[in-house]
Amino acid sequence: MIPAFAHVASHLTGVLPAARAVVALVAAGLAWWSWPAAAQQVYRCGNAYAHAPCPQGRPVDVADPRDPAQVEQARAQTARDQQLADQLHRENAAREAAHRKALLAEAKQAQKMAAAQRRAARARERARKAAQQLATRKAVSPKALP
Repeated sequence: MIPAFAHVASHLTGVLPAARAVVALVAAGLAWWSWPAAAQQVYRCGNAYAHAPCPQGRPVDVADPRDPAQVEQARAQTARDQQLADQLHRENAAREAAHRKALLAEAKQAQKMAAAQRRAARARERARKAAQQLATRKAVSPKALP
């Protein structure tokens, strides 16, 4: 980088180069400091596990006994299982969406049928009332009606 523009690049990133170096050193120090923690002994204390010994606690070997090839094989199998699970999830989601769509279409059809039945019932009721009115008119004045 051109030294004359170093302050511009630092301003654009929001962090000075010295501050970035400090952050990197702190991160490296934390990684180095926590590394021995990975090798701590684990104790089984009844139904719980702890890093500190406890009464009647017994040490537990928590090291992974698998070789790197077995670890990679397990990771590959896990990836395949995850892909299969994702595929099954997509298939189930598509099947459920199609089922919901079919149920919605069925419900709409049922609504249409119910509306048609209501219209037919209203038409029958109007026809019945009209016939009743006609019969009443004929009974009241038989000569007035043709």
